[in-house]
Amino acid sequence: MTMPEVDGMSVAKSLAKKAERPAVVFVTAHDNYAVEAFDLDAVDYVLKPVKPERLERAVSRALARRGRGARPTTARSR
Repeated sequence: MTMPEVDGMSVAKSLAKKAERPAVVFVTAHDNYAVEAFDLDAVDYVLKPVKPERLERAVSRALARRGRGARPTTARSR
């Protein structure tokens, strides 16, 4: 959630104001922001350390939200 100059929640709040909002997935070590993230319509909230299967599920949700419905290609699924 912390980045130089700005934090992830501020970025998500800014994106939430856009007409065409991107699908936002938070990947963080901070579990205390999850409720606020979902209030901003986050697609998913992944806690570190990230397992590849968990990240794949989050990306699939983001793609489905964007209407593509495609599954991401991973080294395992090739």
